Amino acid sequence: MNRGHCLLCGAQTVCGGNVEFCENPDALRRQLSERKRKEAQNDREDQTQKKPSHYKVLVVDDEESMRKLIVTLLSKQGHQCITASDGIEALHKMKQEKADAVITDIVMPEMDGIALTKEILALYPKLPILVMTGHGKEYPAEAAITAGARDFIEKPFSIEEFMLRLNKLMRDTEILWEIEAKQKEMVFHLSRKSSEEVTTLKREIEDLKSKLYAYSGSLR
Repeated sequence: MNRGHCLLCGAQTVCGGNVEFCENPDALRRQLSERKRKEAQNDREDQTQKKPSHYKVLVVDDEESMRKLIVTLLSKQGHQCITASDGIEALHKMKQEKADAVITDIVMPEMDGIALTKEILALYPKLPILVMTGHGKEYPAEAAITAGARDFIEKPFSIEEFMLRLNKLMRDTEILWEIEAKQKEMVFHLSRKSSEEVTTLKREIEDLKSKLYAYSGSLR
C-alpha cells in the first residue's frame, strides 16, 4: 500500500485514510463523517449564495439620472443594459434586441409601466419584470404584481435593497428554467417508460421548488 497522510492525525502513514488500516478506526469514521457533513453544508450554502448568470436587462425610466444609476449598478455585476425613456420606446427596443429581464418605472409619458408590463408579457410570457415607482400610494405593489411583474420596489430605495431584489428576481428565474428543463426531460423519459428516471426527476423538481420557495421567502 502507498504511504500517505492519515486523515485522522495528519502523520505520514500506510493508512492513507483507509479505515481498515487505521489504528483508531472509530475516530477516523467520525472524522470522515463530519467532513462529509461540512462539505454537503458548504455545497448548499454555495448554491444559496451563487450569483445569477449575466443578463441582458432592459431598463425603462423617463428620468435619465435613474437610468444611469441602474445601468451603473448592473454593469458592475457584469450585466448588459438596454435603455428606454418610456414604454413605447421600450417595446421598440424589445423588438430589436431580446432582453432577459426588464426593470421599469411606472409613471412615464406615452405608456406607463403597468401597461408596458402587460404588453411585454403578452409577447414574452415568462420574461421576469421588476417594477419600481415613487408613487406607491397611487400605484401599489398589487397593481404591478396583478399585471404580471415578478417583483416591486418603491423609490427611494437603497442600493443594497435594489440588488437584493434584482438578484432574487434573476435567481428565481434560473430555478424556474431548471424546473422547466427537468419537466421536459421527464416527459421524454415517460415516453421511454423509464419509471426510475421519472421518479428521480420528480424528486429533483420538488427539490428545486423547495429551493425556490425558500429563496423567495427569505426576502419577504
